[in-house]
Amino acid sequence: MNWRISKAAALLFLSSFFFSACEDPTAIGLELQEPGTLIGTSYTDTATVTASTVLLKDSIFALGATRVQVGAIDEGDLGKVTARTFAEFAPLTFPAHPDSIDVTKGADSLIINLDYDYAFGNTAQPMTINVHRLTEGFRDDDTYFTSRKLAYNNTPVGSVTFLPQPDATYKSPSDTTRTLPVLIKIKITGDYATEVLQTLAQTSSPATFATALKGLAFTPEDGAASSIIGFLPLSTYTNMTLHYKSKKNIAKVTGLVLTDRYYNQIEADRTGTPLASLTANGNTLSSSAAGNRTYLQAGAGLVTKITMPHLANFRKTLSGASQHLAINKAELIIPVVQSTVMAGKDSTLLPPIISVVEATPSNRMAMTQGIPNSLVGEGTTQRATLQYRGKNGGYVYVVNITSYLQNLLYNRMANNGIILLPSGINNDVSTPTNMAQTVNRAILEANQSLGADRRIKLRLFYSTAQ
Repeated sequence: MNWRISKAAALLFLSSFFFSACEDPTAIGLELQEPGTLIGTSYTDTATVTASTVLLKDSIFALGATRVQVGAIDEGDLGKVTARTFAEFAPLTFPAHPDSIDVTKGADSLIINLDYDYAFGNTAQPMTINVHRLTEGFRDDDTYFTSRKLAYNNTPVGSVTFLPQPDATYKSPSDTTRTLPVLIKIKITGDYATEVLQTLAQTSSPATFATALKGLAFTPEDGAASSIIGFLPLSTYTNMTLHYKSKKNIAKVTGLVLTDRYYNQIEADRTGTPLASLTANGNTLSSSAAGNRTYLQAGAGLVTKITMPHLANFRKTLSGASQHLAINKAELIIPVVQSTVMAGKDSTLLPPIISVVEATPSNRMAMTQGIPNSLVGEGTTQRATLQYRGKNGGYVYVVNITSYLQNLLYNRMANNGIILLPSGINNDVSTPTNMAQTVNRAILEANQSLGADRRIKLRLFYSTAQ
């Protein structure tokens, strides 16, 4: 390994280093060059990198998310993941003459339409969604995370069994130029539909109506573990219609919608899996204790933490003195377990975005005013994210961390490691991220033996001067 550069190159390097980089050493833009093509630099990919799986589940804010989830899946090493949605609903408008409602006749039905755009799991197998009445209402002074479960009556008031087809559409019968989504339709009859009708006749505002009924729970069938779907509460196609008759026996319909108080709960049972010890927030499991693998899973709160513990030694010479060193380019190469992404469709199971966030010594995400401290993408003002390279790229994730590494070497940042977060990051802490809205997962190769064919590598191009 070439630890020195020529005297002429050293003089040029020192001149540029002290005038442009002594205050804040940063990357020298070398972009996409490969090992052996960077003139005047040295290269290594043998720096020690450690990895672990961390459970961060207690602060995934979910109230009012664009998408909510229902269902259950059994993901092998990841365990069984179950999603339930809890939601209030209220009338769009109240009947002009509520005294014309004949509650003694009862309601004909309450029809629930759900517009959905997401399915994870075995979509070739039918799934069942049950609808229950909530026995615990929402509170204005409460916060709703994915770890929170509201109480509901165990006896369903309605259910539907269907084959998940989130991309299915059909032509509008009234206008063949329009394409409409295929909806999940749930028909509720009997006592609960009549209770909704009675509440409609007895209340006069959406708030009192919603408070009186508390809302609904959407749950998977007990014991099921085939798929999880995500539906869109804010879609115009997600709605409810109450069918009943007036005192004059005239058929009436009242439209209802979900209020802004809804969220999904996600829980995981990892009993008997390599991740069984991850039960409490902040629990960590080294890659060596999990079969040389680490895991990420949105919703369930699984993240991967990566550390580079010996960076402080990198600037030291054989005599122990510190040398000036500039990082020309630093990349993390993170392989995905090939068997989990070999088929083309399997890559769609990966998280749609993985953010790179600073960690704390206690294995949490470093925060500023409740927002994770994300690394910044090299040459951009955007947050750093992993870039997935599929079959032709060797089934790996890649991220450029040049500036981050340079700052670590010169003690401008604490070397607490980074967290790979299977989610985007919002600037508004009151807006749910897609961490709450999917259960996509990635399983990473993390055998850190230098002889391992597929391991997490820090590819490092650097220049030194003495």
